[in-house]
Amino acid sequence: MRKHGRAQDEVLAELAQLRERDVPWKRVLNSICTVPHEAALLAGQAALDSNLGDLRIFRGCRAAEQKALALMGDLLGKPDCAGSLVSGGTEANLLAMYVARKRRPDIAQPEIVAGETVHYSLGKVCDLLGIRLRTVALDARFRMRPDAAREAINGNTIALIGTAGSSEFGAVDPIGELAAIAQQHELYFHVDAATGGFIIPFARALGHDLPQFDFSVPGVCSIAMDPHKYGLSIIPAGAVFFRTQELRDSIQLESFFNATPTHHSLIGTRSGAAAAATYAVLETLGFDGYTEITRRNYRVMDYLVERLEGQGYRLVAPPQLNIVNVDLPDAVNVMRALEECGWIISVSKRFRHCLRLVVTHHVDEAMVDAFVERLLAIAAPPAY
Repeated sequence: MRKHGRAQDEVLAELAQLRERDVPWKRVLNSICTVPHEAALLAGQAALDSNLGDLRIFRGCRAAEQKALALMGDLLGKPDCAGSLVSGGTEANLLAMYVARKRRPDIAQPEIVAGETVHYSLGKVCDLLGIRLRTVALDARFRMRPDAAREAINGNTIALIGTAGSSEFGAVDPIGELAAIAQQHELYFHVDAATGGFIIPFARALGHDLPQFDFSVPGVCSIAMDPHKYGLSIIPAGAVFFRTQELRDSIQLESFFNATPTHHSLIGTRSGAAAAATYAVLETLGFDGYTEITRRNYRVMDYLVERLEGQGYRLVAPPQLNIVNVDLPDAVNVMRALEECGWIISVSKRFRHCLRLVVTHHVDEAMVDAFVERLLAIAAPPAY
């Protein structure tokens, strides 16, 4: 650290220059996060000094958190479910598996079962909690196969995990069938809807054929959602919900201080700005607002698919959500060449022939046209 400080304007000017290194959103096709809604930005900025870990001081932000949780609980079919705002899907998945682990102290070598495209955070979670992760086969559209899940369950299994929108493909597992299997085996069933939680309810309202994933499905014990993705809140804003207060109360993390309530999250200092921002955008948009955004995103995705297929490219599978994967044998090198031209896309380490493109709020038809032209210049469609 320097002995004498610099002028604030000088430091801010330096930071502005550093931000110029960031890739502009109009060249980003790999991120599920996007530019937050204006209401979220304004509300978050007004609450930057708040800490949900100290509810004696920040009572208003706690109220905003409760209001936001109730609105999301309503979206999940259970307004009275028990939840917490957390840092994101990783913490939400960790807390859910922590509860699942605590429910079965009798099992010395616990295991959980999930599809091969389960989010990589579950690998971290299992390592931290001393749980073995058993991944099972997928169908042709990259969804977990219920028969494979059933075969993987054994006497050490404590939980089954369904994914409502995989990171790589946007694939939605057959949540109802998996929940039924979990009930048959008396297993904890968690749904990771960090990607799809703010898409599926609105897409279903528009008539898209997607499975129900929420608490209306018997057997669902907990759900992870990410307002900072398609919910258009600020980062970090995740959420975890439990069907009952009893399940949530399995997380009892005591503070050292009198009058400080028990914590139900991993992080002690939690952002009140995230609570304010999330409540603001939920209230500002409402169900109809999110539905229109979802309608728009599907329209742009359909246009992207039309442009790609019209040029002779082939998709790996029909997309369920707003993630498109192009079948390219040299996808990794294509990704690198695109990045040299200023375009950011992604390729899975596990599915190296899949050029992954994400459509979210900042992507429009003009951006699609510019991207397809650049892709054609770099990699002509292969002879499939």
